[in-house]
Amino acid sequence: MLLTLLCHICYSQQVPDIQQAIKELQETAIVMSGIQSRQAELLKQHGEWLHSHDLAMTQARERGRETDERIDKLVIAIGELLRRDGK
Repeated sequence: MLLTLLCHICYSQQVPDIQQAIKELQETAIVMSGIQSRQAELLKQHGEWLHSHDLAMTQARERGRETDERIDKLVIAIGELLRRDGK
């Protein structure tokens, strides 16, 4: 009888602790789920930004090559003009 009473007292004191622990775990799971969702969205946004940035860099390099080609043609044309005038 005494053992049963002691078990009941111990169990009744542990139940609120267990219930509190379960509540804390549930709240933690909710928070972690929110964090994971936010991180997934940020990762997606970063991937989109990175793709856009890579595209912009590729276009900038192409424009730089086109500009270099135009400059080369102008230098050649100016050189030919100077040679003609120098003769």
